Amino acid sequence: MNPHLCPDLEVLFTELEAGEGPALDHAAECAACAAVLEEHRLMEQDLYRLADPLPPPTLVASVMARVSAEPVPRRREVWSGLAILLTSMLGGLGYLVMSDQALGRLGTGLASVLVQGRPFIEGVLSGAHALWSTAGLTVACSLAFLLLTSLYGLKRLVGNGPTPSEA
Repeated sequence: MNPHLCPDLEVLFTELEAGEGPALDHAAECAACAAVLEEHRLMEQDLYRLADPLPPPTLVASVMARVSAEPVPRRREVWSGLAILLTSMLGGLGYLVMSDQALGRLGTGLASVLVQGRPFIEGVLSGAHALWSTAGLTVACSLAFLLLTSLYGLKRLVGNGPTPSEA
């Protein structure tokens, strides 16, 4: 390479990455190209030092402790739930009012439930009567067990919330 004609920077950096080439040989003899390579090396060092720091290992535990120390008031949860419920109901009502097909399908579905629902309910009640008359104590114990385990499970899900006297 001509000592007075410096290579293009792209070629110089490509050969620097490869580790060999005539542009690197030129940079060994040319002070301007050597200065560019040194500046590039220093900039890479600075960029490697600018890595994002890792969060402290106790971050999750401290955040969770703070969240549990300041629980959301139940009143706010109830109002949020009611707002979501009302918004959903208004959206569904708006859809029914705006769409004739949806309103027609709703009416047809309700009529079908009324017509076919009565035999279904009579069948369920007849089956419950047959069960009760043949195994009344067993059915009562099974239902009581189901109710108690459900209530216990709900209590476990809620956790150690306020007792009814505190609420």
